[in-house]
Amino acid sequence: MFFVGLALTAAGSVTASPVLWAAALLTLACAALVPGERIVLGVTPLALAVAGYVAWTAANVFLNSPYTSAGIFHPAFLAAGFLLVRRLDAHARESALGAVLVGVSLLAGWALWQAASGAGRGHAFFETPNTLATILNLALAPLLMRIALGDARRLVLLLACVLSAALVATLSRGGLIALAAGLSLTALVCGWRPTAIVVVRLLGVLGLGAMLGALALELPSWLNPDAVHRQAQLDGIATTLGATLSSRMELYRLAWTALGEHPWVGNGYLGFHALFEAGRAQVPSYAAENITYFVHNDYLQTLVELGVPGLVALAALIALPFYLSRRVTSPDATSLLRLRAALAGVAAMAIHALGDFPFYVPLCLLLFGALLAEIDCSVPHHAEVPRRTARRNVAGIVAASLVALLVVPPALADAVSLYGERSWRTGHGESAAFGFELARRLAPRDWRYHWYAGQYWYAQAIYGGKKEAAERADRAFAAAVQANAMDPRPLLGRLATQLRFGPVLVDRQSPQTLRRWAERALALAPVNPAVRKDYAAALVELRTTQ
Repeated sequence: MFFVGLALTAAGSVTASPVLWAAALLTLACAALVPGERIVLGVTPLALAVAGYVAWTAANVFLNSPYTSAGIFHPAFLAAGFLLVRRLDAHARESALGAVLVGVSLLAGWALWQAASGAGRGHAFFETPNTLATILNLALAPLLMRIALGDARRLVLLLACVLSAALVATLSRGGLIALAAGLSLTALVCGWRPTAIVVVRLLGVLGLGAMLGALALELPSWLNPDAVHRQAQLDGIATTLGATLSSRMELYRLAWTALGEHPWVGNGYLGFHALFEAGRAQVPSYAAENITYFVHNDYLQTLVELGVPGLVALAALIALPFYLSRRVTSPDATSLLRLRAALAGVAAMAIHALGDFPFYVPLCLLLFGALLAEIDCSVPHHAEVPRRTARRNVAGIVAASLVALLVVPPALADAVSLYGERSWRTGHGESAAFGFELARRLAPRDWRYHWYAGQYWYAQAIYGGKKEAAERADRAFAAAVQANAMDPRPLLGRLATQLRFGPVLVDRQSPQTLRRWAERALALAPVNPAVRKDYAAALVELRTTQ
């Protein structure tokens, strides 16, 4: 069950679908209900840190506009990984670790096959190789720390070698730096000094993995001389470091300009995208067609989007495990092994977050939460295996009801919206209208469903010539604008509706108002080619009507 939950979470890390996210969380919840030995650690500092970050992120979705369901689901994955692994006994946690290693090994094999077949940098099915590199490090860093602490089992050595090869195949500079820095930081904090035989073993594993990864990258050019141009692209990765740093600095400067606007609540989860579109001229490396939702520095993005409390909560998640590990005086060898291995994974992802966005990837959050749970279980607490009590049953029911109220409506809205879209493509107009309108009502704060409905009714008004369809399109676009005033698309949709069907609309707007809408849309995305095209067309139409 845990493996299936991991697979669904991985799929939801590529496709931002509330349906996939809800299915993954439901599967993980079912895995937590499987009978077995359970431990209860009670309220620990690390549990409070996780609860604080999750609560603030979810609450921020309702404090800011526009609403995004990702602000609820993403922290839910962190909480799911933490709560599920935290309540397992040592044997069950080993089984969960095995499921993670199996899944990550499959991704590593996929990446090596891509590199060897001439597909370029290994990325499995993720959008970027850097995302895969982070996931590999979440498993590889703990494995290497286990080897450093004396775990010389053949399976551990083999897995570390394969994951190292896959990491090389990604050609992710950030992934390689994060791995090295994460291991070094963990060793420094824990005061660990390797012996000569341990250093030889680590270098042997890493060296063999590097050779296998390099072989996979070179293989296409050996087998096919025509693939030299592909190899030249791979060799050029090292030469793009300056351009990458320059592009990152442009994003950082843009984010920095927004810090003083809402220092305590931020501008909303994933709100950087609107800031990016409005200030695209300050990021010339992205030109006019490239898009991004991320600052490529999770700490700066968290400060911009969630404010000072969000950054403090995120910093606590990262710093607290190392502080708690310093307080461990005399753990047994097994606990020490698990503690330091988990710390290495936490450190690797925390360092990678300085130049990428792992804290916005569901699978990374799930695995990060699992590592935090392993640390919480490895630090001495007064653990016990208690009997169920009425108080705990009531608390569990209340918590489950609250989670259901937060995650079920977005998932249902997404499902019926997909149903409406599919019905529209197949020519079933009534079913499409039902899907789009139901989605609007299930998630009224999500502007996307109003926008989808507006597009549908606008098309019906054009091809069917019905006044009612034009009225519905205008109302849907108006609701989308009200739900999200930071995106130009709903505003342009309503502007087009007013320009084309204004004489038959009840809520007809004046030309002055329409011109203000056009100016507002252009201000929201002044460099976007589609917005500029619609703006110019609107001005021409307004001059014609006047």
